[in-house]
Amino acid sequence: MISNLAGLLDQVPLAAVPAVLVALFFLASELGFRLHRRFGGSGSAEDETQVLSTALLVLALLLGFTFSMALGRYDERRQLVVQEANDIGTAWLRAGLVPAPHGPHLQQALGAYAQVRQTSPLPTETEKLANAARLRDQVWRITGLAQAGLDGARAANLVAAVNAVLDTGTTREKSVAARVPGEVMILLVFFASVACFLLGYVLAAHGHRHRFASGVLFLLMALTVMLILDLDRPADGAILVDQSALVELAAQLAIAVPAPQE
Repeated sequence: MISNLAGLLDQVPLAAVPAVLVALFFLASELGFRLHRRFGGSGSAEDETQVLSTALLVLALLLGFTFSMALGRYDERRQLVVQEANDIGTAWLRAGLVPAPHGPHLQQALGAYAQVRQTSPLPTETEKLANAARLRDQVWRITGLAQAGLDGARAANLVAAVNAVLDTGTTREKSVAARVPGEVMILLVFFASVACFLLGYVLAAHGHRHRFASGVLFLLMALTVMLILDLDRPADGAILVDQSALVELAAQLAIAVPAPQE
């Protein structure tokens, strides 16, 4: 059930998230306001205000932790793009020290691999993932042939460089799939709605809705959630991982890749 709700949240266009959440928060606040008017009794408004303050504090902590999680995963994806570009470039240079025909063949394979790594394929893009895996297998197969004709130190350096390319490629694909758990996002929205309900409940004790001030608070909360979702969506929104390191590398290798000699 929760997984289905999390999937539904992921289908909401990012630009529509603030409007949907603000409407939800206003609805929760109005429900709390009317509930207090009908069943609130004669309790102390000061005590209710303390409950609201505690709820908002816990909500702020939850927002902060979730934002930190999304930002950390975004930064990891960004660093892996640069790392993969560096690894491919290093392996390409070391392949240039391998005599023909295996050296040029390996450089050509690495250049082709760099071309398909200019974007971060999503877990649903199975064709792109399969193509990248096929090219990794090809690179490793040529590496096996190339290192057989080298001395121990040069063979070890070549294998280590190519192995780093393969490891970083797999790690990068897994980092794209690593998102903030949907259950956490649903809990965040639920807790924010409860806090808005308590806000309306407390405002009713004071006799005023304060719609403008409440609306500003709801908008800030909704924008924070939108920012978390933006950081967490690898291929959607305004905050995307910069792929320029791999794009530039692929362009350079396309010019520099030598024609393999048979």
